[in-house]
Amino acid sequence: MNRQRLFSFGLMVWQTHGLSHDQLLRIVSAKKRYSPQFRAAALRHLVAAAPVSITGGCPFAERRRRVRAHYRV
Repeated sequence: MNRQRLFSFGLMVWQTHGLSHDQLLRIVSAKKRYSPQFRAAALRHLVAAAPVSITGGCPFAERRRRVRAHYRV
């Protein structure tokens, strides 16, 4: 990623930091309303907050897949 895109994604992660669980789920599932980068930033917080019973202690890519399957997004 170039520097501007990395900075932009980091800003989106920062913007989604204080949102509730329900708001994050709404952002991740609204494909036409939010950009893919903003939805990925919200998904990052959902993955970080997911319990080990869902993620299984796997690497991030597998945890992300498991969280998406669990919440059906």
